[in-house]
Amino acid sequence: MSISIAFIVCTEPGRLEGQSLLLAESIRKFCGNLKDTPIYSFHPRIGEPISIKTRKEFDVLEVIHQQIPINTKFSDYYLANKPLVCAYAEQKIDAEILVFLDSDKCFFATPEEFLLPLNCNVRVRPEYGKGIGSTGSQDFQDEYWKKLYNILDVKHEIFVNTPIGNSKIRGYWNSGLIGVRRNAGIFQAWKDNFEKVMYLKVAPPQGNYFVEQSVLSATLASMEENISHFSPFYSYPLPLHNRLSKEFKINSIEQIVSIHYFNMFFYTDWQRQLERINIFDEFSEKFQWLCEGIARHNMGDKSAFHRHVLNIRKIEAKLHKFNLNIKLSHWLENNFKY
Repeated sequence: MSISIAFIVCTEPGRLEGQSLLLAESIRKFCGNLKDTPIYSFHPRIGEPISIKTRKEFDVLEVIHQQIPINTKFSDYYLANKPLVCAYAEQKIDAEILVFLDSDKCFFATPEEFLLPLNCNVRVRPEYGKGIGSTGSQDFQDEYWKKLYNILDVKHEIFVNTPIGNSKIRGYWNSGLIGVRRNAGIFQAWKDNFEKVMYLKVAPPQGNYFVEQSVLSATLASMEENISHFSPFYSYPLPLHNRLSKEFKINSIEQIVSIHYFNMFFYTDWQRQLERINIFDEFSEKFQWLCEGIARHNMGDKSAFHRHVLNIRKIEAKLHKFNLNIKLSHWLENNFKY
């Protein structure tokens, strides 16, 4: 018996357009018996539409794109798009399995693990590093997680191991790849809980930073689902390759089902960054296709200096919890053109 499945992405004007196109192209080319899976693209905020060029390319790829004001309550927080779009899709798309994908992903093989077994309603992968996660009661970030657990009535603690450092932390899963069985209502529960937490203004010490992801994690814990994990070959965090623990690291692009490249192809030096990751055969079809796609969509248009500014901003966020209000990144942005 065949299983009906649909893919969901968010596409808004700007760099997400090229990323969503590359993602859709990779699905149509490399996903084997799932290559014709319906792809639904949502632009969930009010504003300028995506370009006519992108819409035409979506039509060729048979991507169903809609601009619908789904995110009006939290339009200044772009990550709110995820739970709100997913809940909308859960109500509107007639498919047994829904898979939400961040746009900064690319496939190189058939994602067979998207076909959830009957005893499984959700499949995700642990967040790559600790981030805003908590190792437990002695962690300074645990107060936030205890508040989440209390608000969402989490009765049983769940722990996972991170690919970076293989650290044991409270159940914290990445929201960029989520496979669910539609009738389980997981996406609607995520949306309801996200809105509840946002209205209560409960946030990690860093501020509204990955609230949607931590709320997803607490929602899964509260629903006491049988949470299945994708293998390390799915949503492989390419820029983090050299930081991954041995058991989570791959040796060749041929092992990869899909990559998660973050902002890696956002910069003019993306080819040099790829060369530093010793898993590619530069003469392979997949590698050549990837490079051609990045160039075709003009994805690498930012200077490497922009990356350094973002890294400084991350350090500033960490220092903020010690009441050190440093604004070096703001000064750099105002005084240097990049």
